[in-house]
Amino acid sequence: MNSYTVGVEPRCFALVPCAGTGSRSGALTAKQYAPVAGQPLVAHTLQALARVDRLAATLVVLAPDDDHFDDALPGFAGARGWVARVGGASRAESVANGLAELVARGAQPQDWVLVHDAARCLVRADAVDRLIDACANDEVGGLLALPLADTLKQADGQDRVAGTVDREAKWAAQTPQMFRLGLLQPALRAALDAGATITDEASAVEALGHPPKLVRGDWENFKVTFPPDFALAERLLQTRGRAAELRPSLPARDFVLCQQFYADLGFTREFSQGGLAGFTWGPAAFVLRAASEVAPAEPLVMHLTLADLDAFWARLQRDGLAERYGVAVEPPVQRAWGRSDMTLTDPSGVLWRIAQRLETAE
Repeated sequence: MNSYTVGVEPRCFALVPCAGTGSRSGALTAKQYAPVAGQPLVAHTLQALARVDRLAATLVVLAPDDDHFDDALPGFAGARGWVARVGGASRAESVANGLAELVARGAQPQDWVLVHDAARCLVRADAVDRLIDACANDEVGGLLALPLADTLKQADGQDRVAGTVDREAKWAAQTPQMFRLGLLQPALRAALDAGATITDEASAVEALGHPPKLVRGDWENFKVTFPPDFALAERLLQTRGRAAELRPSLPARDFVLCQQFYADLGFTREFSQGGLAGFTWGPAAFVLRAASEVAPAEPLVMHLTLADLDAFWARLQRDGLAERYGVAVEPPVQRAWGRSDMTLTDPSGVLWRIAQRLETAE
């Protein structure tokens, strides 16, 4: 394994290769600039990454002759938004050139680089945070991915089935893909020098003998590629903004302490005004309200389902959240009916049952 400077806290940088032409999309311009839900597709992608506080900066790698980006995304460039017109003839070349640009801007070998497809405009900030949490202490790094649920067929080249492929232990790769700069840069260079076909960063790292970690992603994080994909992305983005919402109201004896507790737990604070604060975690949401008294008659119970309960539990242990807030917590338990869950109380005594999301297998 590569060795890194001891004592230096690694930073996280996002790198978005955005130099392609999108020839399969059917759009009149490069697909990253095609309008989706009122904005260029890549604008949604960059807005999602901007919500990830742990990203020191996001570097967008453009083609040298790109004259659309500045008009499509005015005001992007700044302290956390970087642009470099150093794109190459392939994705791997664009990423490799982008890594060199990060080095020129002060990135170090121990820093993490999260490479994300410009066309995955539905990525959620909490999924990126989940990847960072899973890989931060890993020797290799990893990627968002989904276990395959569909039956796979091998084609014979004439649109007929030549055989059925075993889907067991097979995953569909997504992005971001997160590796240390000091590992990813030589991995890509070795692959390019060898003339290998590299469709993602993980395969370059694998070629050096390092197994990347698979971190469960979300089905919405698909790559907009073909014409029908644009309509689906549009519907999903519009639904996010307009969907009706039901939010329970949770009491808080110590309003300030409870706000910090839920932020440390992993929720995103949307607002805090007067005696109310709104929190979200993906589609889950609630309102925290200041309350001097919390009725003791029957404890309020909340249910939360997560994509990776083990990673959540590991972070709670690592951060010492229960000890810091003096709350009760029980570790995950595999229940007889097949679901793994755990319990946690907040500083006001609200009981949370937190479970692993069940995937439907056919």
